[in-house]
Amino acid sequence: MSDHDFSGVDWQTARYDDREFTPGDPYEVARLGKRISDTAKLIEEQAGKLNNLVDGNGWDSDAGREFTKKTGDTVKLLSQSHQRYAAAGAALGSSVPYEPIADQVRENWATALNHAQNRVRSALKKAAAADADSSNYQKQIDQHPSGDDNHQDKQKLKRQKEASDGELDAAKRELRAALDYRDTQAGYAAKAIRDAIDHDGLKDPKHHWWDNWKDWVADIGHWAGVAAAVLGVLALALSWVPVLGEVLGALALIASVVALVCDTVSALDGKGTWLDVAIDAIGVLSFGAGRVLGTTAKEAAMAARGASAVKDLQLAREIGLNPTAARELAETLNGVKPGEIGKVLSEGPTKLLPRMRSVVKESLNLKAYATDIRDAPAVHRAAKAFAESAPELSEIADSSFKSMAGQAKALYYGSQVLPLLAGWSNLAHTHSNEPWVTGPNVLQGVKEIPGIGAGGTPFYNWRWSTSG
Repeated sequence: MSDHDFSGVDWQTARYDDREFTPGDPYEVARLGKRISDTAKLIEEQAGKLNNLVDGNGWDSDAGREFTKKTGDTVKLLSQSHQRYAAAGAALGSSVPYEPIADQVRENWATALNHAQNRVRSALKKAAAADADSSNYQKQIDQHPSGDDNHQDKQKLKRQKEASDGELDAAKRELRAALDYRDTQAGYAAKAIRDAIDHDGLKDPKHHWWDNWKDWVADIGHWAGVAAAVLGVLALALSWVPVLGEVLGALALIASVVALVCDTVSALDGKGTWLDVAIDAIGVLSFGAGRVLGTTAKEAAMAARGASAVKDLQLAREIGLNPTAARELAETLNGVKPGEIGKVLSEGPTKLLPRMRSVVKESLNLKAYATDIRDAPAVHRAAKAFAESAPELSEIADSSFKSMAGQAKALYYGSQVLPLLAGWSNLAHTHSNEPWVTGPNVLQGVKEIPGIGAGGTPFYNWRWSTSG
């Protein structure tokens, strides 16, 4: 039995085709069912005619046999289509009978809906009458001149109201039964159509992997972006580890390039946006910027120690040390190798911005990454030895090189952290069962702004935003 309680129903105005009862037009359902059944018959007739040619009876020749070979699949497809249309037409029905039917019989939907509506009409008519009587008796009870509840007339009115309330409850039971019948018959019709779809051979047609290549490209681009974010963070965190830091950086660059290519294809197709492409491009360029700024920061730090050593050398001479002792003291205090004060000053950077012009070149210079990986052990050993003897940057004397070293270091971390954060926050899931961390999609709201969220190819499938 259904759980309809009909709370809030106005029995005086309720209609059988209200949404909570039996909406729909059985005659329209029947007309649709007839059209579908007629289509099934037409498909069957055409499949039969074509089959006469395919099996050789209608065209017995070499050309006919070749035709048979090439059109066999077409006949099979038509037969399968006929099964689907015929099942749908039978489930919907093609006419509405005038005679009453039995509740237990499994009927087509047009017939069942008509019967359910007739039952609901009858139940609502009874409910409206019982509700009106109950209200009338209650009104007479409330307005009875006698204040004695045990008065004979009052007791009679109460019995009459109780009888009306009982008739209303009976009408509600009839209504629930009618709705149960409606739901059962609707389930029969839906199941018949689903069974036909699931078993007629048309649901999962054979296809090749490249049929969904655009979805593959989107998936590859998404997971390449996830890999680039993870590898980029690891490369930044483990940059001090010999070889590993360089390898992680190279892998992050490769993943970023793959994501850029895939997202460009998706943007052209309209599945993605050009904002995605721009963020990917910034991510790729950030690796080149990191190489330039990282090298600049190291060179500026060396030059800063050289400049600090020159100041200490001058101070040592002023207090009376001989030139050799003064130079050795300045070199020791600033971590500069003996006799290399002039060298570190000459090799230090003089301008930062001109080096930034090579960012794009450095970003795509895979040979340079390979060289970094090859030379990483020696470079790290030298850096470690230097770090053990050299003071911290904050401990050396102020100079323009010291300021440049601090700025380059800050720019280096900014060039890596900000693109990584932007790329990660822009990741969007391609499947619903992915964890949140692989697709926060923070920028989705921005992409709904016309222009910023544009995608597609101009004059072909261009759109101004993801919401358009």
